[in-house]
Amino acid sequence: MARILLTGATGLIGGAVLHQALDREDDVTWVCLVRCGNVEQGRQRVAARLERFTDPFTAQRLARKIEIVPGDFTRADLDMDPRLDACTHVLHLAADTSWWGGERVFRTNHDGTLALARRAQSMAGLQRFLHVGTAMICGADAPSLVEETAYPAAEARHIVGYTESKAATETSLAAQFPDLPIVVARPSIVVGHATLGAAPSSSILWVLRAADALRMLPCSPESCVDIVPADWVAETLVALMTKPDLKHDLYHLSAGAAGRTRWADVIAAFEDAEPSDGVRAFRQFDLDRDHTRLRKRFAEVFGLDSASKRAMLRATRAYYAFCALNLTFANDRLVEEGIPQAPSLASYLPVCLANSAAIVEQFVDDMEMFAPASAAPASSPNLPLAATA
Repeated sequence: MARILLTGATGLIGGAVLHQALDREDDVTWVCLVRCGNVEQGRQRVAARLERFTDPFTAQRLARKIEIVPGDFTRADLDMDPRLDACTHVLHLAADTSWWGGERVFRTNHDGTLALARRAQSMAGLQRFLHVGTAMICGADAPSLVEETAYPAAEARHIVGYTESKAATETSLAAQFPDLPIVVARPSIVVGHATLGAAPSSSILWVLRAADALRMLPCSPESCVDIVPADWVAETLVALMTKPDLKHDLYHLSAGAAGRTRWADVIAAFEDAEPSDGVRAFRQFDLDRDHTRLRKRFAEVFGLDSASKRAMLRATRAYYAFCALNLTFANDRLVEEGIPQAPSLASYLPVCLANSAAIVEQFVDDMEMFAPASAAPASSPNLPLAATA
């Protein structure tokens, strides 16, 4: 029987994994390491996340199938709970996803993951340690088609500390734990759910909707963006976790060259879902030079009359910096493993828009990612990026 230790169960991807996995009739036991005062409190935290995927009754039923271990992955090496010793697999999703969290982000994502890896060394039957990072560790100067083996790279120029912490974590895991069966999965940009739309999370979806409302892009409409839905990422992680033999120890969880989306396709998908004048003309602007222009347009469309809207403007600028990179993440290795191609954004954008709240309201899902370094860690996932505990 497989016994999978999951961190990040209360995040977007963790919730998606559990929603899919717990309804299966198999011999897998899911053990969730959750920050909580007691088992029942932890179970209710997980159930609250599952409610984003299903009805409250089913969420409670699924949560009852989980073993809850109260704890913190960043101190896992000090956790002698015997329930951890019998785990055969580790799926490490938890992370601090704050972009401007400073040293705290590095301590959590790098030092914390190494603590979890040290604890995993005591799991005598461990078959796989699946560490989930981000494809964006390539940094700001990567070529348009990013290969797995080219990164992490010491010379990469990172836009935010989050990606830098994830790159350093991969390097340290490889150097310090050659005895562990580590596999690294790097999701690209996770947006929405292919069947549930925005219900599980509106993270990053609000950015696309804001760009559409602003009718402004910091790049050519022919530029590409590598977007995948949360449910596909969850399915792929479970496949990589449970497949007996893998050809590689590092994978991009991405749309790849065959499935990447041009901004022109995003614009067309919005026009199909929410028809306007049939043109939907976007203005291209320079993100470095046109701060004032973007601010003025933002004020016209959304206003700047509240702290949340001003935070949203800062976050929009930050995401626009990633949008301008024009990156596609090679997924040949997933294809080799027989993993199905991710659904295209255009195919599920209508369901995302159908159950979307106002754009400013949706930004709340990501607001903590843009808190200053002195603030508390982010408590909601995604990432482009990763899930949190």
